[in-house]
Amino acid sequence: MVTAFPSTTLGTPGVTSGSLHVTWSEALREFLLHVQATRAHKTLRYYDVQLRQLIDWSEENHVPFEEFGKRHLDRYLVHRSSQGKAQLTLHHDAVCAKAFFAWCQRNDLIDRSRLAEYQVRNAPRPPRFMPSDEDMHKLLGAVHAFWDPAKNPDMRYLPAPKRIFHRDRNYAIILGLLDSASRIGEMLSLKVGDYGKEQRQITIRESKGREPRIIPVSREWAEALSVWLKVRQRTMAAVPKELDDGWLFPSETGNRLDERAFLKALRNYVQFGGASDSITLHSLRRYSLNRLAKTNLLAAQRIAGHKDTKTTLLYTQIDADHVREVHEAVGVVRGVLQSKREKRKRLV
Repeated sequence: MVTAFPSTTLGTPGVTSGSLHVTWSEALREFLLHVQATRAHKTLRYYDVQLRQLIDWSEENHVPFEEFGKRHLDRYLVHRSSQGKAQLTLHHDAVCAKAFFAWCQRNDLIDRSRLAEYQVRNAPRPPRFMPSDEDMHKLLGAVHAFWDPAKNPDMRYLPAPKRIFHRDRNYAIILGLLDSASRIGEMLSLKVGDYGKEQRQITIRESKGREPRIIPVSREWAEALSVWLKVRQRTMAAVPKELDDGWLFPSETGNRLDERAFLKALRNYVQFGGASDSITLHSLRRYSLNRLAKTNLLAAQRIAGHKDTKTTLLYTQIDADHVREVHEAVGVVRGVLQSKREKRKRLV
């Protein structure tokens, strides 16, 4: 469990690390304090787990913090490989170490980072699951069927208002994830005021890149939102105003819907509808961006909130059918022959 890290004073401003003799634990504490203040909790946990293993190895091998360099990192990576760690894990080990020492140099914990010129090897990326169109049809169909007592006997004793609430809310969320290619955290952080009904657009303010972005809303999602907002209004009428924080997709008590609770609901729909059990919440984003990028990469990048098209391309899976469609649409040879025939006609 990652806990808060109290600030410590390691020395006076302008004093170099040579006179500070900073220890591994002191440097880690300061670095994690910075991460805790500026990054998401899962990022804090990521660095905490990765770096503690590096520090344990360094202390066991009597490598002082200020002397850790490229050869030590090589030895550490060989050690991790001998433990059966995958190449992707070794890649993360090296990236974390470089980031850690670079930060320590910028903040005067060491005179210089001995890993500044270390070349991190790119790890092969494992194939990522891409849902099919059929998977999406089954998933969307399962949302309504799951809450229908005639199709799911387990719902017989659940009050109709409760079934309708979860059905229409969750259906609108899944359509929204597909329509906007947003992350689940971004979707569940939307407020009612973030949806512009007249303009048919949503404003995502809680973004991973920390920059708000405006995304158009399709007619299909707008219709689902219209149905859901009527249900939301009826349900929230029974909730004290001070408990309704204005979330677009709240829980029944008006609180922000928890990502884990919605993931559990998604898994129920996947199983009930017979879709691939490899579907996750991020699979919906991958499916959406894949479809968008095949049509217009720059638009897909803008919708995704990526700063680089290279990141968007990671979500793209170019299948043989798509290549054939593009090939037929462009018709390179067809265009050449048509031009040749037109030239002959002009000469005649």
